[in-house]
Amino acid sequence: MKERKLYGYIFIVFGLIFGLILFLFDQWLDAYHYTFIDTWSVAILAYMIFGGIIGYLLKKVICEQRNRVEQIKAEHKKLYNLFNSLHGLVIILDENCKVRFANHNYIMKFGHCEGKICYEVAGKKTPCDKCLIEKVFHDDLPLKEEYIFKNRIYEIIMQRFNDVDGSKLVIRSLYDITERKEAELELLRLQAEMAQLERLNLVGQMAAGIAHEIRNPMTTVRGYLQLLGSRSEFHSHSSSFELMIEELDRANSIISEFLLIVRSGPAKRKSQNINTILQHLYPLIEADTLSQNKQIVFEAGDTPDILVNSKEISQVVLNLCRNGLEAMQEGGTLTIRTYIEAGHVVLNVEDEGCGITPESIDKLGTPFFTTKDNGTGLGLSTCYSIADRNDAKINLESDSSGTAFFVRFSCFAVNQ
Repeated sequence: MKERKLYGYIFIVFGLIFGLILFLFDQWLDAYHYTFIDTWSVAILAYMIFGGIIGYLLKKVICEQRNRVEQIKAEHKKLYNLFNSLHGLVIILDENCKVRFANHNYIMKFGHCEGKICYEVAGKKTPCDKCLIEKVFHDDLPLKEEYIFKNRIYEIIMQRFNDVDGSKLVIRSLYDITERKEAELELLRLQAEMAQLERLNLVGQMAAGIAHEIRNPMTTVRGYLQLLGSRSEFHSHSSSFELMIEELDRANSIISEFLLIVRSGPAKRKSQNINTILQHLYPLIEADTLSQNKQIVFEAGDTPDILVNSKEISQVVLNLCRNGLEAMQEGGTLTIRTYIEAGHVVLNVEDEGCGITPESIDKLGTPFFTTKDNGTGLGLSTCYSIADRNDAKINLESDSSGTAFFVRFSCFAVNQ
C-alpha cells in the first residue's frame, strides 16, 4: 500500500514537471509561429514511455531495498535465536554501551534491559571507572573476569564482533560458576585430607616398626632397673632409678598411642550406653580435677545404647578431659554432657580455657602437632582414629571463652 502511494506521488510530480516543460515549449512555438502536429499527443506518448521507465527503475530500486531489509531482519533473527539458545546469560552491546539484545536467560535474571546503558542494568548510576567494554572495542581482544552478584559467582566473557549491517558490537556472556568454585574448594579440601591420611599412614608404618624394635628392649631395661633399684647398695640412687623408669613408661605410652593410630581393623564393639562408660570414668576424672583446684559437671541425658568399644571410647574421654583441664586456670569448670541430636548420640566435653586459634584448629588431629610445651601431639590423633573405627565423628567449637568438643555416634548401627 505504501509503495502504491509512493508510485502515485512520483507520477504526479513527474507529470506536473513534464506538463510545465511542454507548456513552455508550446509557448515558445507560438511566439515564433512554428507549428508542430499533434504536440500534445506526442507529449502524452512521451510521458507514458518515460513514466513507465522511471516507474520500473524506481520499483526495482525499492524492491531491492526491501529485500535487503528483509534479509538483514532474517539474519538478525537467526543470530538472536542462536544467542537465545545459549545456556549462559548473553547480552549484546553497541559502541555507546547500550543494550542491543538480551537473551531469555539474561532477561529472567535481570529483567528487560534493551535500550538501556550497561551500567544502568547493573543498578549503577554512573559508568564504571575502568570500562572493560571500551577496552574490548579498542583492543579487539576477548576479555574474561569474575563477578559476584547476589552471592553468586559469574564468569564474564566479552568478545567483539561485527553485525550483519557492519556495525561493531560486543557480546558479553555470563556463566554461573558458583557450583564449580564450590567444587574446586571441596577438591582442595579433599586433597588436604588425602595428604593428611598419607601422613597418618606413614606414621602408622613408623609406629609398627618402632613398637616391634624398641618395646621389647625397653621392657628388659625397665626390669633390670627395678631389680637394681631394689638392692640395698643402690638405695642412695633410688630417685634416679625411679626417674629412669618413669621416662621408660612415658616412652612406652607414646608407643602405645602410636599403635592406636596405626590400627586400621574394625574394633570389637558391643551394644552399651555411653553414660555407663562415663560413670565408670567419673571418679578418676573427678579426682584429677579436684587435685588441680578445678570443678567438673556431668550432665547425663537419656541416650540409647550404641555399638562401641568401651576401652577405646574411655581413651577418647580421658584424652579430651585431660586436654580441657590443661587448658584451664584454677577455678575453671569442665563440663561433660550426653544427649541426642539429629539421630546421633552426642558426647560433649567443654572447658573454660582460652580457646584454640583458627590456625591451630586446621591442624588439630595431625600427628606430632601440639601447642603444649611437653605434649607429644598424639592425643587428638588417637581420638580421631578411635572415633573413625567406632563410626563416630569429632568436631569442635572454640572461642576466647573456651573450647567444646563434640563426639557424635550413629544410633542406626545399634539395630543392625
